[in-house]
Amino acid sequence: MFRVNKSETSSTLSGDKLSSTSRERPNFVNAVNTSSASSYKLRIMNKNFTVPAASAEAAKALDSNGDGFLQSSELKSEVLGDSLAANSTESRDLIQEFKCQLAGVPNPHAKGYHSFSEVEEELAEVAEQHPDIVQRVSLGKTAEGRDIWALKISGNAQSDTSDKTGLVITGCHHAREWMTVEAPLELIRELTDNADSPENKKRLSEAEVWVVPVANPDGYEFSRNENNYWRKNRRPVEVDQNGKPNSAIGVDLNRNYWDGKDEHLFVYRPDGDTPGNTRDDFSATSDNPRSDTYRGPHGGSEAEVKALLDLELKRPNIKGVIDYHSYGETILYPYGHTRDASPNVALYKEIGKNMQNASSGFSLQQSVGLYPASGTSDDTHDLNGVLNFTIEMGSSFQPNPKLIPALTERVSKASTSFIDQMIALDDAGRLPRHSVA
Repeated sequence: MFRVNKSETSSTLSGDKLSSTSRERPNFVNAVNTSSASSYKLRIMNKNFTVPAASAEAAKALDSNGDGFLQSSELKSEVLGDSLAANSTESRDLIQEFKCQLAGVPNPHAKGYHSFSEVEEELAEVAEQHPDIVQRVSLGKTAEGRDIWALKISGNAQSDTSDKTGLVITGCHHAREWMTVEAPLELIRELTDNADSPENKKRLSEAEVWVVPVANPDGYEFSRNENNYWRKNRRPVEVDQNGKPNSAIGVDLNRNYWDGKDEHLFVYRPDGDTPGNTRDDFSATSDNPRSDTYRGPHGGSEAEVKALLDLELKRPNIKGVIDYHSYGETILYPYGHTRDASPNVALYKEIGKNMQNASSGFSLQQSVGLYPASGTSDDTHDLNGVLNFTIEMGSSFQPNPKLIPALTERVSKASTSFIDQMIALDDAGRLPRHSVA
């Protein structure tokens, strides 16, 4: 399916181009809370909005008939290319997301998704209701003071369960990918509400499952309330990689991974890619602090990434990770920084095919086939003997909330397949050796 390249789509603060093909796209600036208005209008869920003056140039380029009103049909090629009908369900969601970005207004779909405070409340409630199998843990604090919450789900959860097969499931590295918050919450419900099923009894007995529903709490709330295309976290950059003052905000968390080992630095910054120089940037990764894919001042610089690395690489029993992303209906495995195959490729294909079957149709491919990128979690984990899949779910960043139950159920089936297989492979001694950071 043709879609906006989610790695290159610029947020309104980035100043980068929006790219869904090789053609250049209009620049967008943050139109939220902007009082000056243009003469261009558009409609979002039966309500008209005026495009802020800051986005007038972009609106003019999109208004093909020159009537001052941006129709969905006029936005179709910008958002979808030519492969989707403008009135299909998936294209309507994509076009609505784009309209909200252009108009500088929150996406009305937000009311159908959990806010971060609602996520906190649900995690606290689950931990209180199931103290025998759930332990709630704060992995750290964000720049804006929010907790990065994780649930440890396992039999005798309040005790040391590190003798079991350790697995981690994360959601919402990228702020605008709202469905990736709902999917881990559904998995938590599946494991806890049905804890007495034979399948879950085995999982809780033999595995230690960590679920982190919102890896990027600050960015998630900003995306919900201010700028629905926002991708990064919300830490002020302050200085760039050359030590120069910079007023940009945010780092792409899934370009910031590095385990601190010199021999693995090439995964964060490939050979020939010099710090602070955007002219030699590697594919969908940038040294520009205003880019959506800004890798940060150094690998592991962000509190969110450090918290996850501490969980995933410093615990010897952690054998595998799934990161939820959107969108694309695809299960990805390493590597993403090179077309070379991981030494674990046979295991990835074996596990991935079963996850694919359980999900009722997600495709399966090496991550680099989607687009090359450096500083990602999957490559960093793989180099340390931790298997890492990425599940790209859905067909837009913020699908109609009516789609949440069906999609999260499919993703949960893929995830429980992963859990079951990892337990069996660990028992059989077939998993790679975890090299503790």
